[in-house]
Amino acid sequence: MMRFPEKKRTRPLIHLTALIDIVFLLLIFFLLTSSFVDQQGVAIIVPEIESEESELLPDIIVQIDQDGIFYFNRKVVQEDHLLYLLKDKLKSVSNDKVIIQADRRVEYDKVVRAIDTAKLAGAKDILLATKRGQTAVNSGD
Repeated sequence: MMRFPEKKRTRPLIHLTALIDIVFLLLIFFLLTSSFVDQQGVAIIVPEIESEESELLPDIIVQIDQDGIFYFNRKVVQEDHLLYLLKDKLKSVSNDKVIIQADRRVEYDKVVRAIDTAKLAGAKDILLATKRGQTAVNSGD
């Protein structure tokens, strides 16, 4: 029986310096080529909650400002026209979620009508936008 000498296997070396250089070059490239757009929005103060925030933001957004004016994807719409816009938009998107951002000073009736309109349009999930509030701390007084 013949014995062959054992070969020592060498592990490939990965030079991290070259990889880090490439990552920084890509980062600089994307920073220089990206453009930032300042979008105008609707000034809405949403109610505060104590629980965790949801991380999902659907494509369909209905907003109601403090004066009770309805917005559909940041454009002013009449309340009776909202149903047709929602139906049309729900047909073209894959998810059936609608988020309602209502100012906390708006009448409760307007929010309920927006929820009802979204249900009539075929929305499966209706999300109400909130902002996480500050937790009250008892100072021991």
